[in-house]
Amino acid sequence: MPPLNFLSVASSKTPDSIRHMLGREIEAWAKKGVKVSVRESLKGELLVFHCEIQGSTDSVRQEVLREIKDSVANELSHIIIDEYEALLVNRLVDENYAYLSSRDRGVIKRKVAAALDGKSRQGSGFRDGAERSRRKSRVWARLAEYLEKENEIVLEGFITFRLKEYLEGLFDTVEEVAEDHLTEREYREFLRLLRHFMGSQRNKTVEVNVVRGQDGYTLYDDKMEPVEGEVGRFLARPPQGMDLGVDDIIVSAVVTLAPERVIWHGSKNDSPCYDLIHDLFEDNVVSCPGCPLEKTPAPT
Repeated sequence: MPPLNFLSVASSKTPDSIRHMLGREIEAWAKKGVKVSVRESLKGELLVFHCEIQGSTDSVRQEVLREIKDSVANELSHIIIDEYEALLVNRLVDENYAYLSSRDRGVIKRKVAAALDGKSRQGSGFRDGAERSRRKSRVWARLAEYLEKENEIVLEGFITFRLKEYLEGLFDTVEEVAEDHLTEREYREFLRLLRHFMGSQRNKTVEVNVVRGQDGYTLYDDKMEPVEGEVGRFLARPPQGMDLGVDDIIVSAVVTLAPERVIWHGSKNDSPCYDLIHDLFEDNVVSCPGCPLEKTPAPT
């Protein structure tokens, strides 16, 4: 049976926070007339805090120890979520994405921190805005359960062996954020290459009108005439064997024409074609407020 007047807490990463936490405990119990002493010792890389309840009867010491454990469990849950979590995220990113530049890893770490704080897009799991509090509550429950039977806790060991579900959740969040970041980076590189290609075109077009009708898309030049020539033939008969969707074909044609400005006619909703053209041309994409072209079905 564990001693009724003794508790030790050890950590290699967050000893200062634990020291301050135990200091507050000593002050709180001193005001109640109970003396709690704390002694520090080094054990390898660990700084161990030995807490001992002085005097009183066994029953009083047992009750004080129980209340101290409840308070320590609560405070350690804050330390794990508010401080240690960042260390865990940094380690996960650095170990699993060592092949990325330090800049990319830094961006991923910041995005993970934002996701864990509920500042990214809403979704399931860690991305719910209230999930941070729920994570802390679940960690507290595991700490309280452990300290109910044990009088010694090594914070790093507890996290590694007793919080596996929590660690798996962190890993999933890091992985998801990293994948999104890499996809976004590849997309930006894709846009850069397309802009470079358009910049190298000799015969640039002043303006291209993209009309999205019920039957598909049609391209018109600045004179509101259907696009002809090589691009027109490409639109009419895309090369065989190329796995191109309608949106890909339209974007390819617009990029080949390399216009200074794009006028978009019709709905922009659920259109990958518009999304890519908008990202590519940015402020040089204008939405038409409404004209006869938008009422004309696309030629079949």
